[in-house]
Amino acid sequence: MASFERTGIRRVIVVVMDGMRADAVPLFHLRTLERLAARGAWTFHAETVQPSVTAAAMGSLFTGVTPREHGLDTDRFRLPQPRVALEPVPGALARAGIPSFVFLASIPRLYRPLAARLARIAGVTDATFTGMDAPQILDASMPYLTARDHGLFLFHWPDGDRAGHAAGWTSRAYAAALRRMDDTLGRLDAITGASTDEGTLLIAVADHGGGGHVATNHDSDHVHDRRVPLIVAGGQVRPGTLPAGTSLLDVPATIVHALGATVPSSYGGRVLHEVLPDLAVPDEDRYALVAAC
Repeated sequence: MASFERTGIRRVIVVVMDGMRADAVPLFHLRTLERLAARGAWTFHAETVQPSVTAAAMGSLFTGVTPREHGLDTDRFRLPQPRVALEPVPGALARAGIPSFVFLASIPRLYRPLAARLARIAGVTDATFTGMDAPQILDASMPYLTARDHGLFLFHWPDGDRAGHAAGWTSRAYAAALRRMDDTLGRLDAITGASTDEGTLLIAVADHGGGGHVATNHDSDHVHDRRVPLIVAGGQVRPGTLPAGTSLLDVPATIVHALGATVPSSYGGRVLHEVLPDLAVPDEDRYALVAAC
Protein backbone atom coordinates (compact mmCIF):
# COMPACT_ATOMS: atom_id res chain seq x y z
CA MET A 1 0.00 0.00 0.00
CA ALA A 2 1.39 3.41 -0.96
CA SER A 3 2.04 5.65 2.03
CA PHE A 4 -0.52 8.27 0.99
CA GLU A 5 -3.29 5.67 0.90
CA ARG A 6 -3.38 5.71 4.72
CA THR A 7 -4.39 9.36 4.77
CA GLY A 8 -5.70 10.16 1.30
CA ILE A 9 -3.23 13.08 1.11
CA ARG A 10 -0.91 12.84 -1.89
CA ARG A 11 0.49 16.35 -1.81
CA VAL A 12 1.38 18.89 0.88
CA ILE A 13 2.12 22.45 -0.25
CA VAL A 14 3.79 24.67 2.36
CA VAL A 15 4.17 28.40 1.72
CA VAL A 16 6.46 30.26 4.13
CA MET A 17 5.71 33.98 3.91
CA ASP A 18 8.81 35.56 5.38
CA GLY A 19 8.16 38.29 7.93
CA MET A 20 4.35 38.17 7.94
CA ARG A 21 3.35 39.02 11.47
CA ALA A 22 0.23 37.59 13.06
CA ASP A 23 -2.02 40.64 12.79
CA ALA A 24 -1.21 41.26 9.12
CA VAL A 25 -4.09 39.29 7.63
CA PRO A 26 -6.89 41.42 9.13
CA LEU A 27 -4.77 44.60 9.28
CA PHE A 28 -4.01 44.63 5.55
CA HIS A 29 -7.13 42.73 4.40
CA LEU A 30 -5.19 39.93 2.72
CA ARG A 31 -8.01 38.42 0.73
CA THR A 32 -6.53 35.06 -0.21
CA LEU A 33 -5.49 34.31 3.36
CA GLU A 34 -8.86 35.49 4.67
CA ARG A 35 -10.59 33.14 2.22
CA LEU A 36 -8.37 30.20 3.13
CA ALA A 37 -8.89 30.84 6.84
CA ALA A 38 -12.68 30.94 6.36
CA ARG A 39 -12.56 27.55 4.64
CA GLY A 40 -9.81 25.94 6.67
CA ALA A 41 -8.20 25.61 10.08
CA TRP A 42 -6.38 28.70 11.26
CA THR A 43 -4.81 30.77 14.00
CA PHE A 44 -3.27 34.22 14.03
CA HIS A 45 -1.56 33.41 17.34
CA ALA A 46 0.86 30.61 16.43
CA GLU A 47 4.25 30.78 18.13
CA THR A 48 7.48 30.79 16.16
CA VAL A 49 10.83 29.73 17.58
CA GLN A 50 13.41 31.67 19.55
CA PRO A 51 15.35 33.44 18.15
CA SER A 52 12.63 34.70 15.82
CA VAL A 53 14.82 34.81 12.71
CA THR A 54 14.60 33.09 9.34
CA ALA A 55 17.51 30.65 9.57
CA ALA A 56 16.38 29.41 12.98
CA ALA A 57 12.74 29.07 11.93
CA MET A 58 13.49 27.36 8.62
CA GLY A 59 15.85 25.00 10.43
CA SER A 60 12.99 24.05 12.74
CA LEU A 61 10.55 23.60 9.85
CA PHE A 62 13.00 21.22 8.20
CA THR A 63 14.00 19.26 11.30
CA GLY A 64 11.06 19.40 13.72
CA VAL A 65 13.23 20.54 16.64
CA THR A 66 14.16 23.84 18.29
CA PRO A 67 17.06 26.04 17.13
CA ARG A 68 19.02 25.07 20.23
CA GLU A 69 18.78 21.44 19.10
CA HIS A 70 19.35 21.79 15.35
CA GLY A 71 22.13 24.36 15.74
CA LEU A 72 20.95 27.15 13.44
CA ASP A 73 20.43 29.56 16.31
CA THR A 74 21.34 32.81 14.54
CA ASP A 75 20.13 34.47 11.33
CA ARG A 76 23.09 33.06 9.40
CA PHE A 77 22.66 29.97 7.23
CA ARG A 78 25.59 27.57 7.66
CA LEU A 79 26.29 23.89 8.16
CA PRO A 80 24.68 23.29 11.54
CA GLN A 81 26.31 21.70 14.56
CA PRO A 82 23.27 19.93 16.03
CA ARG A 83 23.02 18.92 19.67
CA VAL A 84 20.71 15.99 18.85
CA ALA A 85 20.43 13.48 16.01
CA LEU A 86 18.41 15.18 13.28
CA GLU A 87 15.76 13.53 11.10
CA PRO A 88 14.83 16.20 8.55
CA VAL A 89 11.33 16.20 7.09
CA PRO A 90 12.51 15.47 3.50
CA GLY A 91 14.60 12.56 4.76
CA ALA A 92 11.68 11.11 6.74
CA LEU A 93 9.54 11.38 3.62
CA ALA A 94 12.22 9.91 1.35
CA ARG A 95 12.38 6.77 3.51
CA ALA A 96 8.69 6.27 2.68
CA GLY A 97 9.31 6.88 -1.02
CA ILE A 98 7.86 10.40 -0.96
CA PRO A 99 9.71 13.17 -2.87
CA SER A 100 10.19 16.74 -1.68
CA PHE A 101 10.71 19.88 -3.74
CA VAL A 102 11.89 23.22 -2.38
CA PHE A 103 11.57 26.59 -4.11
CA LEU A 104 13.54 29.55 -2.78
CA ALA A 105 14.78 32.93 -3.99
CA SER A 106 17.96 33.38 -5.98
CA ILE A 107 21.14 33.50 -3.92
CA PRO A 108 24.63 34.83 -4.71
CA ARG A 109 26.79 32.41 -6.67
CA LEU A 110 29.25 32.17 -3.77
CA TYR A 111 26.58 30.60 -1.52
CA ARG A 112 25.06 28.18 -4.01
CA PRO A 113 27.34 25.22 -3.15
CA LEU A 114 26.46 25.57 0.54
CA ALA A 115 22.74 25.80 -0.26
CA ALA A 116 22.91 22.72 -2.47
CA ARG A 117 24.81 20.82 0.22
CA LEU A 118 22.28 21.74 2.91
CA ALA A 119 19.48 20.54 0.63
CA ARG A 120 21.26 17.21 0.04
CA ILE A 121 21.90 16.73 3.76
CA ALA A 122 18.22 17.34 4.47
CA GLY A 123 17.18 14.76 1.87
CA VAL A 124 15.47 17.19 -0.53
CA THR A 125 14.71 15.59 -3.89
CA ASP A 126 15.22 18.83 -5.83
CA ALA A 127 15.83 22.43 -4.76
CA THR A 128 15.35 25.47 -6.99
CA PHE A 129 16.89 28.86 -6.22
CA THR A 130 15.29 31.09 -8.84
CA GLY A 131 13.47 34.44 -8.64
CA MET A 132 13.61 37.55 -6.50
CA ASP A 133 10.04 37.66 -5.19
CA ALA A 134 6.96 35.50 -4.69
CA PRO A 135 5.64 35.71 -8.29
CA GLN A 136 9.03 34.83 -9.79
CA ILE A 137 9.60 31.96 -7.37
CA LEU A 138 6.16 30.56 -8.20
CA ASP A 139 6.92 30.88 -11.92
CA ALA A 140 10.10 28.84 -11.42
CA SER A 141 8.11 26.07 -9.74
CA MET A 142 5.66 25.59 -12.59
CA PRO A 143 7.46 22.66 -14.29
CA TYR A 144 7.24 20.76 -10.99
CA LEU A 145 3.69 21.74 -10.06
CA THR A 146 2.32 20.74 -13.46
CA ALA A 147 4.29 17.48 -13.75
CA ARG A 148 4.05 16.16 -10.18
CA ASP A 149 1.07 15.59 -7.92
CA HIS A 150 2.73 13.66 -5.09
CA GLY A 151 5.06 14.81 -2.33
CA LEU A 152 6.03 17.91 -0.40
CA PHE A 153 6.27 21.26 -2.22
CA LEU A 154 7.79 23.93 0.02
CA PHE A 155 8.02 27.60 -0.96
CA HIS A 156 9.83 30.42 0.81
CA TRP A 157 8.80 33.93 -0.26
CA PRO A 158 11.08 36.73 1.06
CA ASP A 159 8.98 39.77 0.13
CA GLY A 160 7.60 40.75 3.55
CA ASP A 161 10.90 40.48 5.40
CA ARG A 162 12.77 42.56 2.84
CA ALA A 163 10.19 45.35 2.93
CA GLY A 164 9.98 45.27 6.72
CA HIS A 165 13.73 45.67 7.16
CA ALA A 166 13.87 48.42 4.55
CA ALA A 167 10.85 50.51 5.52
CA GLY A 168 9.29 49.09 8.68
CA TRP A 169 6.67 46.49 9.53
CA THR A 170 3.70 48.85 9.18
CA SER A 171 4.94 50.79 6.16
CA ARG A 172 3.25 51.09 2.76
CA ALA A 173 6.11 49.10 1.25
CA TYR A 174 5.50 46.28 3.74
CA ALA A 175 1.76 46.30 3.01
CA ALA A 176 2.47 46.13 -0.73
CA ALA A 177 4.86 43.21 -0.23
CA LEU A 178 2.28 41.28 1.80
CA ARG A 179 -0.40 41.86 -0.81
CA ARG A 180 1.99 40.62 -3.49
CA MET A 181 2.56 37.40 -1.53
CA ASP A 182 -1.18 37.07 -0.87
CA ASP A 183 -2.01 37.53 -4.56
CA THR A 184 0.65 34.96 -5.48
CA LEU A 185 -0.82 32.52 -2.99
CA GLY A 186 -4.15 33.00 -4.71
CA ARG A 187 -2.54 32.21 -8.05
CA LEU A 188 -0.89 29.11 -6.59
CA ASP A 189 -4.26 27.94 -5.27
CA ALA A 190 -5.92 28.58 -8.64
CA ILE A 191 -3.22 26.59 -10.45
CA THR A 192 -3.26 23.61 -8.07
CA GLY A 193 -6.83 23.68 -6.75
CA ALA A 194 -5.20 22.98 -3.39
CA SER A 195 -7.79 24.54 -1.09
CA THR A 196 -10.60 22.31 -2.36
CA ASP A 197 -8.64 19.19 -3.38
CA GLU A 198 -9.20 16.25 -1.01
CA GLY A 199 -5.75 14.93 -1.88
CA THR A 200 -3.90 18.15 -0.97
CA LEU A 201 -3.01 19.93 2.25
CA LEU A 202 -2.09 23.61 1.80
CA ILE A 203 -0.24 25.18 4.72
CA ALA A 204 0.42 28.93 4.78
CA VAL A 205 2.66 30.10 7.61
CA ALA A 206 5.22 32.78 8.45
CA ASP A 207 8.68 32.15 9.86
CA HIS A 208 8.52 35.22 12.14
CA GLY A 209 6.78 38.56 12.49
CA GLY A 210 8.40 41.94 12.95
CA GLY A 211 8.22 45.50 14.15
CA GLY A 212 8.02 44.58 17.81
CA HIS A 213 10.62 46.43 19.87
CA VAL A 214 12.28 47.82 16.72
CA ALA A 215 10.21 49.00 13.74
CA THR A 216 12.61 47.50 11.19
CA ASN A 217 13.61 44.28 12.96
CA HIS A 218 12.12 41.10 14.42
CA ASP A 219 14.61 39.35 16.70
CA SER A 220 12.98 39.78 20.11
CA ASP A 221 10.43 38.22 22.42
CA HIS A 222 7.83 40.87 21.54
CA VAL A 223 4.46 39.48 20.52
CA HIS A 224 4.65 41.11 17.07
CA ASP A 225 7.94 39.31 16.46
CA ARG A 226 7.04 35.90 17.92
CA ARG A 227 3.41 35.46 16.78
CA VAL A 228 2.68 34.30 13.22
CA PRO A 229 -0.34 33.28 11.14
CA LEU A 230 -0.85 29.58 10.44
CA ILE A 231 -3.58 28.49 8.02
CA VAL A 232 -4.28 24.95 6.81
CA ALA A 233 -6.64 24.37 3.88
CA GLY A 234 -7.67 21.47 1.69
CA GLY A 235 -10.65 19.39 0.71
CA GLN A 236 -10.42 17.21 3.82
CA VAL A 237 -9.74 20.00 6.32
CA ARG A 238 -12.36 20.73 8.98
CA PRO A 239 -12.87 24.51 9.27
CA GLY A 240 -12.23 26.15 12.62
CA THR A 241 -9.68 27.81 14.84
CA LEU A 242 -6.54 26.00 15.90
CA PRO A 243 -6.05 25.76 19.67
CA ALA A 244 -3.95 28.00 21.87
CA GLY A 245 -0.36 26.85 21.96
CA THR A 246 -0.20 25.94 18.28
CA SER A 247 3.41 26.28 17.20
CA LEU A 248 5.61 26.44 14.13
CA LEU A 249 7.03 23.16 15.44
CA ASP A 250 3.67 21.48 14.81
CA VAL A 251 4.05 21.94 11.05
CA PRO A 252 6.81 19.32 10.44
CA ALA A 253 4.98 16.56 12.32
CA THR A 254 1.75 17.41 10.49
CA ILE A 255 3.45 17.31 7.08
CA VAL A 256 5.01 13.90 7.65
CA HIS A 257 1.87 12.37 9.15
CA ALA A 258 -0.44 13.77 6.47
CA LEU A 259 1.67 12.18 3.72
CA GLY A 260 1.45 8.82 5.48
CA ALA A 261 5.06 8.55 6.68
CA THR A 262 6.23 7.87 10.24
CA VAL A 263 6.79 10.98 12.34
CA PRO A 264 10.29 10.85 13.89
CA SER A 265 10.23 10.54 17.67
CA SER A 266 12.68 13.45 17.95
CA TYR A 267 10.11 15.99 16.71
CA GLY A 268 9.08 18.49 19.36
CA GLY A 269 5.73 19.50 17.90
CA ARG A 270 2.53 17.55 17.52
CA VAL A 271 0.38 16.40 14.64
CA LEU A 272 -2.49 18.85 14.19
CA HIS A 273 -4.94 15.95 14.14
CA GLU A 274 -7.92 18.30 14.52
CA VAL A 275 -7.16 19.56 11.00
CA LEU A 276 -7.92 16.14 9.51
CA PRO A 277 -10.22 14.66 12.16
CA ASP A 278 -11.26 11.62 10.16
CA LEU A 279 -7.71 10.27 10.07
CA ALA A 280 -6.57 7.77 12.65
CA VAL A 281 -3.72 9.24 14.66
CA PRO A 282 -1.42 6.56 16.11
CA ASP A 283 -0.37 7.00 19.71
CA GLU A 284 3.25 7.47 18.70
CA ASP A 285 2.25 10.47 16.59
CA ARG A 286 0.71 12.36 19.49
CA TYR A 287 3.33 14.80 20.75
CA ALA A 288 3.09 17.20 23.60
CA LEU A 289 3.37 20.89 22.78
CA VAL A 290 6.71 22.50 23.47
CA ALA A 291 6.02 25.45 25.75
CA ALA A 292 9.34 27.20 25.22
CA CYS A 293 10.93 27.08 21.77
